[in-house]
Amino acid sequence: MNGRTTGLWALLAAGLVLTSCEEGAPVATLTTDLEAYLNADGVTIGGEHVFLNAEGVRASRIEFDTMYQWRDSTHHTLRGIDLRVLNEDGSQRTHVTALRGRMDPRGEGLLAQGDVVLVMAAEDRRLETGELHYDPDNDRIWSDSSFVMTFQGRVIRGSAFTSDTEFRNFRATGPGG
Repeated sequence: MNGRTTGLWALLAAGLVLTSCEEGAPVATLTTDLEAYLNADGVTIGGEHVFLNAEGVRASRIEFDTMYQWRDSTHHTLRGIDLRVLNEDGSQRTHVTALRGRMDPRGEGLLAQGDVVLVMAAEDRRLETGELHYDPDNDRIWSDSSFVMTFQGRVIRGSAFTSDTEFRNFRATGPGG
């Protein structure tokens, strides 16, 4: 090859490199939520938090994939939630999973969000909703989002509900979505 041919090959190769860069690699951008998490004062990857009742007995356990903490906040933001509420004898009463949520580590309150599933296997109960509030201090759960609950073969749908944690006083509102 002479100098001119080599120069043409080099120019062609540079053009191919530039073209592939223009068609380009995807550009990473941060969502507002992710940007806020990057400013957290503390991040825990994989963990567990155990809640005790007034008698000092383990009442529930929450596992998470990631927990974000801020010094000026009373809540922790969680990703990948797995909550197990226990009976007094330590057996599992309720199992809740969700994509994300917010936990109050002092009052045991939890707001679970994103593909929330609550299962009470002993009662053959399954509840699915977009969000679920859990307030163990007041023995209350509720959702302002549409839900579907299967209980002993029956299906109940609504746009919101409130109940005690045993589902003895369950009240649904609106048509299901």
